[in-house]
Amino acid sequence: MKKKFLLLLSAFLLVLGLASVSSKTDAATIKATDWGAKKAFTTPKKTRGTWYYKEDKKVKKFKITAYTIDGVKLYKDLNGKTSDKWVNKLIKADKKANYKLADKVGESAWACHTIKYHKITGFNADGWLAGSGDGFYYVPVKKNVKGKKVNALRVGEGAGNYLSYYAYKSRKLVK
Repeated sequence: MKKKFLLLLSAFLLVLGLASVSSKTDAATIKATDWGAKKAFTTPKKTRGTWYYKEDKKVKKFKITAYTIDGVKLYKDLNGKTSDKWVNKLIKADKKANYKLADKVGESAWACHTIKYHKITGFNADGWLAGSGDGFYYVPVKKNVKGKKVNALRVGEGAGNYLSYYAYKSRKLVK
């Protein structure tokens, strides 16, 4: 009888312990969907794929899929009053979290919208609720490499879509 009681008590404590660990993990996980993100953003087809670029003499890469950039989920920008409501909530919560929450929210997903750059459709991606006029701009273009026109991706950043680099579909084209 005593063995059954101890076994039952041990099982109960194990289940209780697992439940408390999982609830702590869920509370620590920051997601943009917790901050108003609703609709996934679909990237233009010509921007998708694995892209290579040069930075500090090293070739680096990133991948754009239909709904992610390097695994970070993309959502449609919130508009007007809806955005203001969520930004104000985040500001208040960030103060309570010693100004560590907003960065986590901004890194969990990106807010995106379609752009036109010289009549070419691309998109802008920025940290969730980070504000507008910033972030990264991705526009598919054609570039001359060794006398041949090849597909490239113009990557700009900042409020003015300032050119950062061109990315290509292969390492060979970067060099």
